[in-house]
Amino acid sequence: MNVQRVILAALMAALVAACGARGEYYEKSPSAVKTSLRTATLPLHVLGNWATGKRVTHPDDETVVIAVLDKEQSELVRFVTTVVPDGEGSRVAVDVEPPQGRHAERAARAMEKSGMTMALMNSLAREHVDAAIKGRPFDMTFGANPVAKGVIAAVPGVEARIEKANRTAMEFQEAERRAKFEDEYGDDWGVQ
Repeated sequence: MNVQRVILAALMAALVAACGARGEYYEKSPSAVKTSLRTATLPLHVLGNWATGKRVTHPDDETVVIAVLDKEQSELVRFVTTVVPDGEGSRVAVDVEPPQGRHAERAARAMEKSGMTMALMNSLAREHVDAAIKGRPFDMTFGANPVAKGVIAAVPGVEARIEKANRTAMEFQEAERRAKFEDEYGDDWGVQ
């Protein structure tokens, strides 16, 4: 009987320890990680033409929420990233959650029904967070299986073309953002 209790206690301790270690470890301070997330450019082009912007909020000291917005500034989906100290670095976990506002109910139903889409959205959110923290470009092959990635790597020039397409899409996204800003606020700020 005592052996069973010891085994049960060990299993419970392992489960509790695993719960505390949720997410990926990065050798950056929580402050540096949160700054990276706040300033990163979300690749809206991979989300389709409904996604036209983002809003970043901080509901508490450990959470960064990136809400993907439509043209009316309504939320479409949320990437909720939790950043906690872990030794000299940070442990970072990201979850995809339904939006707040007018799309909330419809999005929650769609998320519940569409496991494949949610798996893709979770991969996208993790890739965005990882690229932002590491300061590298977003990997457009984030959703590809390892075999497909191997084929892409084996064919000369394919990776470079994918990276160029991603850079071009990001540049176009930035140009659209600037044009929208200039339409709203003008381009003459009185600076000579």
